[in-house]
Amino acid sequence: MLITTEEYSRVLRGYFFSDCVVRNRNMFTFVMDRWLSDEEAEQWEEEERDIDFREKRVVPFMRHKEPGKQWSWTDFKGWDRIVGGAARVPKDQFVGIQSFGELMVFVTGSGDVGEEPSIPNWRKGGPDRGCADKIKTIDGYAWYCGSGRSVGQRLGKGHWLAHTQALPSSEDPGDSGTGFRDIDGFGAEDVYAVGGKGDVWHFDGKGWQQIPFPSNTYLFSVCCGGDGQVYISGYEGLTFVGRGNRWRKIHDGGSIALPLHDMVWFEDRVWCTNENGVWTIRDGALGYVTDLPTEIAVCAGHLYVNDGVMLMAGTGGAAFRENGEWHSIVLRGRMERALREQASGG
Repeated sequence: MLITTEEYSRVLRGYFFSDCVVRNRNMFTFVMDRWLSDEEAEQWEEEERDIDFREKRVVPFMRHKEPGKQWSWTDFKGWDRIVGGAARVPKDQFVGIQSFGELMVFVTGSGDVGEEPSIPNWRKGGPDRGCADKIKTIDGYAWYCGSGRSVGQRLGKGHWLAHTQALPSSEDPGDSGTGFRDIDGFGAEDVYAVGGKGDVWHFDGKGWQQIPFPSNTYLFSVCCGGDGQVYISGYEGLTFVGRGNRWRKIHDGGSIALPLHDMVWFEDRVWCTNENGVWTIRDGALGYVTDLPTEIAVCAGHLYVNDGVMLMAGTGGAAFRENGEWHSIVLRGRMERALREQASGG
């Protein structure tokens, strides 16, 4: 692991990983939510407080620095769920967006730390027509997508290129039948956005076109693969591969209880994860990864790929894969045991 018990106690204890981002091969950033005890959760419920507003923490990890100087953090109070992504252009930075309500933005990296102007509403020329669900790095830029078929590309500090106006919305922007849950692209002129009930759109650099899709299942994730194919997954893991107007089902679904939260291309295959495990798609077949070491498997939950590194983080901890090998960063269970032993003098 790449953390001491002292660092874990100071930086991570009491929080769990809710998102992860690779800025570059040496700079990872984690979004964390505070654990609530049973008593605290009960109190929040009695007070009718929204649990999504519990305290949060954005935690950069710099693995190229010497031990003891690798971890830092910024705390957030009063923020809803935060989704994270990376930008290489115009600067190498982490970009975080509050998912609901006002789409507030937090950026760290390349000498900047702090809030930027919120994403403008679509009626004022901005991309915000609902919540923010996912951020992806496409051609070095951070792109986000969300409900109401919202799509925005961050060009610089407080500057978002809006695609939303080019995309029709349902009468109700909160309608679950339309709106994007994920976005990915082979480049800025070949982008796919998916969500709703079989709601798939493609951007060719000039305009957006709805793609006829062979299912009206709820869609949750998309990956533009290194093999030139597009992979789309929906409810209970129903998964398709194709491009343009041609799609082929490669997994019937039903065997995966939770939707695949993230799908990424890394090495020579698609990697998929949710809180229950890790899957890969290779040679047109989706299969559960059974040979992960325990200390890696417990980190299932979220994935991000950038600069030759795949990062994974979940409630059990965080790990990364590089040059064909897995490396654990932090394991929550092991750290908690070590701290209990220290406290008991063991």
